[in-house]
Amino acid sequence: MNGFIDNTYWIAVAHLPKWTTERTNRFIIQIIHEKKMSWADFFELDKKGWKELFAFTEKELSDLELVKSDMPRLAFIAEQLQNEGFQIIAINSPDYPVVLKENLKIKSSPPVLYIKGRKGLLQEDAVAIVGSRKAGAKALEFTNLVAKKSVKERKVVVSGFAKGVDKQALDSAIKVKGKSIIVLPQGILTFQSGFKKYYEPIVNGDVLVLSAFFPKAGWDVGLAMTRNAYIYGLAKEIYVAESDSKGGTWEGVMDGLKRERRIYVRYPESGEKNANVKLVELGALPVNMKGEVIDTKMKTAGELFETAVMNEVNEPTADYENDKRDIEKDILDLLSKGTYTSKEILLALKLDWDSRKLSGFLKKNPNVKTISGRPAKYTKNNVTAPSLF
Repeated sequence: MNGFIDNTYWIAVAHLPKWTTERTNRFIIQIIHEKKMSWADFFELDKKGWKELFAFTEKELSDLELVKSDMPRLAFIAEQLQNEGFQIIAINSPDYPVVLKENLKIKSSPPVLYIKGRKGLLQEDAVAIVGSRKAGAKALEFTNLVAKKSVKERKVVVSGFAKGVDKQALDSAIKVKGKSIIVLPQGILTFQSGFKKYYEPIVNGDVLVLSAFFPKAGWDVGLAMTRNAYIYGLAKEIYVAESDSKGGTWEGVMDGLKRERRIYVRYPESGEKNANVKLVELGALPVNMKGEVIDTKMKTAGELFETAVMNEVNEPTADYENDKRDIEKDILDLLSKGTYTSKEILLALKLDWDSRKLSGFLKKNPNVKTISGRPAKYTKNNVTAPSLF
């Protein structure tokens, strides 16, 4: 079968309307591995045949009929991709990055990757350097140093091609003849200006451009947020130069910490306005300007940025049971440092409560101030009150 014909089916399957990533991946497993059918055989069936063989819902059957009718248009896109030198890597391909599957699992691993460049970069150890579009000078300096350090260690630098930290990470790696992966927040066919600008490093095998979205999809804030998870998923190490208390970088770190990823955050200097310290409080590892782990409890503010005193930081443990802890004290100590959502509190303190139980406790505790919003946030009141325990 011609490559672009096979790819047509993969494009159709990967972008079924409003199917979750997990539902799509389970569908792929069912057809390819369990039924051992080719996509050509599957799409030769009609709605009646699908109903006899599979337990699809009526909506799913309608979605499959819709995408089947759209095959001529998708075939044209698949042929265009092939003619212009793009490659499609399906989730069942040996070229699909193992680290992405390991980090994102069946729930979030994109069914298809569209790439241009040397695909071997997907199998090499990678470092993600992330941060704000409006990052300050210290964050950009940190990004430059960590990118060059990563290149020296023969690691691929992964970034998202946004302004600020992303662009700095890419350009710093290229400047010292390193390898980079650009993860797009858009379809790969809409990145023509970028291909012109980075033509030489792409042709030389130093830069790989990757997208997991429909090839002709334009930039979209929702795609940008989803893209962040792919950046983190492709990397074995994650460095945060600078983060606000909301937005793509923050959400990416929150997702990474929930997945128990080791995330390294630049410890800020006094006077910086960012959420880096808050990320450390929630479980990220603080590092100095060279990306080396530091012990913030053992160093003074001036010393933090001059030397690294240790290679590892002992992570908080929750081996003891909650009834042996003074949970209220732990919560109030955390809230005295700032404002947090219930999920952030659970993450930072490693409580085995659910969000509803914690929210109920926080709203009833006279020592806690509730800040309305979606989601609600909590901080410590300036007045003391008797303990609820």
